[in-house]
Amino acid sequence: MKLRTSSRRAAGRLELLDAQLESYVNWRAESRSVAESYRKWRHATNKQRRIAFDRYVAALDREEVAACDYRRATELVHEA
Repeated sequence: MKLRTSSRRAAGRLELLDAQLESYVNWRAESRSVAESYRKWRHATNKQRRIAFDRYVAALDREEVAACDYRRATELVHEA
């Protein structure tokens, strides 16, 4: 019985670690998206600047959500 409980805990911890890694990869991808959209905004023509800026702000918002998801996943791993 003790072995089963230990095995279940280990499986649960692995699931948490998998979720943490997935959220980290997502956050890094969104961070790259922010950098790319910023570059496009900086080099946009006057006609394109407003749209490029809106895309940059949207990328920042997505990156913030991804960073919060990663933080939550990391906290869950540390609590386990």
